Amino acid sequence: ESFRQGMVMAVAETGRPVSCLVADAFIWFAADMAAEMGVAWLPFWTAGPNSLSTHVYTDEIREKIGVSGIQGREDELLNFIPGMYEVRFRDLQEGIVFGNLNSLFSRMLHRMGQVLPKATAVFINSFEELDDSLTNDLKSKLKTYLNIGPFNLITPPPVVPNTTGCLQWLKERKPTSVVYISFGTVTTPPPAELVAL
Repeated sequence: ESFRQGMVMAVAETGRPVSCLVADAFIWFAADMAAEMGVAWLPFWTAGPNSLSTHVYTDEIREKIGVSGIQGREDELLNFIPGMYEVRFRDLQEGIVFGNLNSLFSRMLHRMGQVLPKATAVFINSFEELDDSLTNDLKSKLKTYLNIGPFNLITPPPVVPNTTGCLQWLKERKPTSVVYISFGTVTTPPPAELVAL
């Protein structure tokens, strides 16, 4: 609902209507919002094509492998999905056939894989030439599939000022006396998770 309110505010401030909806593919409900507005939905998948393929094929993977875990079958291959012939069951993301399949995160990714074929176009952070069979298969599953990355090579990283002094503090410690864990600039875990670490 806050996503929808943000769009209403943007339209009010700019005086321009929404002509298409570009959103992270994970926000699958943007498909419904775009349909309600009568505009194109253009989801962007920030990870690679292998992970996208597993989400598009989640139902088929679950049907063939089952959902009761992979114990004893970890090294079997996903030889029934184009471009994934060398991927082992153990290489699948948690929430596909093992782990908590009913977590909010797993359910959202599953739903995303189901609605992506409705998208006007799906943009992905990858090179088209990386894997022809995987790319061709995703092109056959989606209306339009466009590789527009990888962003880490075409966009310089933002300069983030070091306001905490952590790196200087780290330099002052004896070698191998500290474990340095960095989550990058994309995410900040909730305080309870940081304490648990």
